[in-house]
Amino acid sequence: MAMKIPSLLLSAALFSACATGKENPDLTKPITGAAASDAAKAYEKGMSEKKDKNYLEATRYFESVRNNFPYSQFAALADLAVADMAFERDDFASAASAYQDFVKSHPSHPKADYAAFRVGLSNFEDKASDWFILPPSFEKDQGPVKQAVDAFQRFITAYPKSEYVTRARDLANGCRERLAAHDRYVAGFYWKRKAWKGAAGRLVSLADNYGDLEDGRLRSDSLWRAAVAYQMANDPQSQRDVLQRLVQETPASDPHHQYAEAELKSLPAPQK
Repeated sequence: MAMKIPSLLLSAALFSACATGKENPDLTKPITGAAASDAAKAYEKGMSEKKDKNYLEATRYFESVRNNFPYSQFAALADLAVADMAFERDDFASAASAYQDFVKSHPSHPKADYAAFRVGLSNFEDKASDWFILPPSFEKDQGPVKQAVDAFQRFITAYPKSEYVTRARDLANGCRERLAAHDRYVAGFYWKRKAWKGAAGRLVSLADNYGDLEDGRLRSDSLWRAAVAYQMANDPQSQRDVLQRLVQETPASDPHHQYAEAELKSLPAPQK
């Protein structure tokens, strides 16, 4: 589905004249010459302007293709080029939306896997950054990171043979490590304030969602600490439940597995 012209032109109007390389370009100026009657030539002209970072001029040509040749192969390519321009301008939220629209409108297009991958990549690039004078990124909002993981997983499922799968997996794993670091941070926040049940809940969630990380050690460590938190909260039933999970879900060679078995024997019998 093509993006609405008014919103696209409004977005384009936000670029500075210096970014386009031309002063005060007229977006309403009609396309003339061969590009006016030839979709391929209009698209090629748009790509040429895009390459030179004359984004406003490129927008004019891509809009001409989409409006005047909606059933040509170049209309879909123009949609994709608009998404690419948003990505190049670091407008990652708009890029993710445009790539997602392309996938929905053209699921069998040869470039659909590229667009689906770029949905995840756009969200990934939209994440909070690590600036040395600011708090670490894992302490900040993780919304874009979660969206990136979801998008990468959808992409891998839909296009398992795509050339971008390996990179998508690597990026998704990096995102999951970052999300796990955020959950650790939140659990630590509760722990320091002796909000034991809050800490335990976050640690159990950490084990549930990211327990496979660090070769499974993250699950073991998180469940053990959750059990300690429940003990501090004087909640032996929840402590028992978590310890039983730890025994069931970790190998006997895991140190926490052995501690959990010993601790279970020392707990009072569960109430019936």
